[in-house]
Amino acid sequence: MTHDPIAITGVGLVTAIGIGNQEYFDGLLSGHNGVTSLADRTDGDVTPDENEPVDGVWVGAPITAFEPKKYVRPRKALKVMCREIQIALASAHLALEHAGIEGPLTDDGALSPSRVGTVYGSELYYTPPADLVDSIRSSVDESGEVMLSDFGAAVRRDVMPLWMLKFLPNMPACQVSIAINAQGPSNTLVAADASGPNALAEAISYLQRNLADLVLCGSSGTRIGALRLAYHGDLPTVQRGERSLEHTAVAHGREACGVVGGEGAASLTLEPLTRAQQRGATVMGIVSSIASRFVAAESIRSGTYSGELHPKHSKGSAPALKLAIQATLEQADLTADQIGAVVSHAVGELGMDQAERTALAETGINAPLVAPYASLGHTGAASGMIELATAALITANNQVPPTRNADLAAEDCFLQTPQFLKQPHVLALSQTCEGAATAAIISQP
Repeated sequence: MTHDPIAITGVGLVTAIGIGNQEYFDGLLSGHNGVTSLADRTDGDVTPDENEPVDGVWVGAPITAFEPKKYVRPRKALKVMCREIQIALASAHLALEHAGIEGPLTDDGALSPSRVGTVYGSELYYTPPADLVDSIRSSVDESGEVMLSDFGAAVRRDVMPLWMLKFLPNMPACQVSIAINAQGPSNTLVAADASGPNALAEAISYLQRNLADLVLCGSSGTRIGALRLAYHGDLPTVQRGERSLEHTAVAHGREACGVVGGEGAASLTLEPLTRAQQRGATVMGIVSSIASRFVAAESIRSGTYSGELHPKHSKGSAPALKLAIQATLEQADLTADQIGAVVSHAVGELGMDQAERTALAETGINAPLVAPYASLGHTGAASGMIELATAALITANNQVPPTRNADLAAEDCFLQTPQFLKQPHVLALSQTCEGAATAAIISQP
């Protein structure tokens, strides 16, 4: 069965280098740097002491200009939204505005609420330490030890009853649906860095099965939350050495220096091309193909998975990326030389970045790379969707942005200066540490 092509008609981004698609893309083109000291963060999470060195966990790319009250209605709903949910909702509103759609939807409008779907990529959301401080303090005995047997009762007494709703992974899709009155199919995909692309694949299926006329899909994430940093050891913390702050986030680096955390959210509005044209929408790009593959990373197969700077076995999976790229080329009936640019998923981890370069070389793709990580840090579950949004903006603007710190990249990497898009197809990649990989081709209409 042939399907109407799927058009991207709206893009919404909330990032460390810009809020809104134009501000974000201009930031990429100008080489704007979002990496700074977490002393500059505005989300209320932990910050370094005044005289503490800015290294390791204190280096990050926070969103400093975000005003949640501008996007959340009613404002009392903020009480049940963590930071990641707030920025997801903001990105959704920006995408709808960009697509020329006013919300909330009504039954007598041009777009029926029952025909609008929402699907979001997500991850585990961690509470800021401040939420639990009172409970911890009241559980400390006379010797200064935390009595875990007292902690449960303290939490029930000190933490607000709706606290858990702030951190459930399915709440971005839920809150977006409520905010815009979308009553169509809704789902949440939790697949680490690949969450966003998997959400895109799900959204496309809604449209192709005629379950919806328009789907809002996106993802949000962070790698600078204090409790996440304390709990996870999946990626090495950045070690600055003699590097300046602006040179810490390096994509496809020649040497290992660790991963800079960031935060962000992105949303896309998707609809069948014919419908988009009928309502006079501006089409940013066409989703020509998307594929997901899994081949376990070497560190998973060997049982030596760690967050060390120089692990014994590598993360990421060149075979999975290669299979995903080949599948997208086949689905779109394209050859490698028809790819005009690649939006890279490089995150500053040597093994994962090398896996991507290997997969590109083995599939014959020799297009310039754009690595948003170098400007935004690693945004977790948001990263894959931000890369897809970047691909759509490249096709819409016919420009390939540069990548910051390209002079520190490996020799076999094609990070280049700004240029016009020479072929009408952009490949967006994503992968997880464990070996999941996605590839999508966004084409000019």
